[in-house]
Amino acid sequence: MKKIASLLLSLTLASSALAGTADSSKTVQPTIAPPGCDCFAPGFAMGAFGGAFMPSHGGSGVGGGGVLAEYFVSEYLGFQGSYGVYANNSEHHQMDGSVVLRLPIKTLCIAPYVMLGGGVGTNATTRGDVHVGGGLEARFASLDCMGVFVDGNYYFASGSNADFTVARLGVKFRF
Repeated sequence: MKKIASLLLSLTLASSALAGTADSSKTVQPTIAPPGCDCFAPGFAMGAFGGAFMPSHGGSGVGGGGVLAEYFVSEYLGFQGSYGVYANNSEHHQMDGSVVLRLPIKTLCIAPYVMLGGGVGTNATTRGDVHVGGGLEARFASLDCMGVFVDGNYYFASGSNADFTVARLGVKFRF
């Protein structure tokens, strides 16, 4: 048994000795990760936006704006609450809660996302609604991950001829 073990050890050592010398002209260069950002980590953000309220069944669109707060439990899943006011001759107040699913592209520091949620809108009457939409957010690592976003939601409002669309453009700040 000792002879077999000695033979195996000798073969192992001999094979490494016969392997040859390394050619220094073919050294492996270290791989450098592509530049990217870590701005889409889980956490809390607040923002402000300007927007347009566009009724689906007649009437003209009106401008307005609002605020939002969001919390992401992972870089992909978050929750957003927003409040907007859109005014022309009368005011439309819109309060929403949304589930947000995003797909960060870290090499570009952008994240497309989709939203689904519900809310309450008040004008002359108060109506519940469900909305679905999507958007794109860009973050700037050099500005402490400040974000700029554009999105749109289609609202299925209770009542006849009450559906509408809201388009928003705004900024977000991480905390």
